[in-house]
Amino acid sequence: MNGQGYNNYFNSDRELSSFIIGIHMADSKAKAAEVLDWADLSEEYFIEGFPDLAKKVRDLPDGPTPSV
Repeated sequence: MNGQGYNNYFNSDRELSSFIIGIHMADSKAKAAEVLDWADLSEEYFIEGFPDLAKKVRDLPDGPTPSV
């Protein structure tokens, strides 16, 4: 897909923007998974269609970061 197929999946640029912002705001893999669930995207589709965002998520901690 290389980022080109997303327009066929999301109904509007607003939905796409909300998805991308949600991934960028995720502070853990668990939060990113919630965004994928909200968007009804499979992990495979996410990795294939959004490789740069998938790399960001890969580097996130598994769970929420503890509050100090």
